[in-house]
Parts: sequence; C-alpha cells; structure tokens
Amino acid sequence: MGAAYYDEQRGTDVQRCTDAGCGRNVGWIAAGDHLGYADVDFGATAPRTVTARLASGASTTGTLEFRLGSPAGPVVATVSAASTGGWQSWASRGATVSGSATGVQRLHVVAAGGGGANFANLNWFQFAR
Repeated sequence: MGAAYYDEQRGTDVQRCTDAGCGRNVGWIAAGDHLGYADVDFGATAPRTVTARLASGASTTGTLEFRLGSPAGPVVATVSAASTGGWQSWASRGATVSGSATGVQRLHVVAAGGGGANFANLNWFQFAR
C-alpha cells in the first residue's frame, strides 16, 4: 500500500521521492505521529510478515508500529526505522506479524522512539502470507 494513501494523519507531510519510480512518500515522521488507513482487507488468513520501504538520515532510531483499530490499538508488527544513510536512501525492512489481523480492519502506522526528532520517511508497506 502506498504510504501517501492515508485518510488520517497527525504530524506528517507528503513529499516526492527523488529516485525513479518512487512517487510520493510520507516524510518528517517523529514520535507520536501516525497515519490511518480505512478498510484494509487482510483476507481470511492473517499475514505472516510486513515489509516497509523507508529512508532515514537520522542519528536517532525509531520504529513504525502497525496497529489495528486506532493509534492506541493492538500492535501487530513493529519495523525498525534505523538510519539508511540518507533521507532519500531507500531500504526495505521486514517484520513478523503477530496477532490476528484478518478481515477488513482500520490500520494505523504509529511512530515511536526517535528522541523527539524526525526519524523516517515511509514510501510503502506490504503485508504477505
């Protein structure tokens, strides 16, 4: 799912990626920021992994938590947003999904850590079985 296709956000902004074919990304992500996505269909079988394409030039490390229902809902996966060497130096990072993310759900991507500073740009994420 393209990160810029949210229907709710707090504290972030959309910007163009500099590499070919990247499109747009959500940038300036700091602790407490979140993105909301309505009607994410996980299907009848829960996914096993999530992969996120992100970039970071930050000296601090944060995480992106994938939560169901609300920004405070249950965490189903956490992806590290450690530095990739630059704000447009993209890397794909994966994590194992826990819990029962099935059916149609509201999904939130919530930023945690990072020492209060911006720590990541997010281009897309994908759940897989």
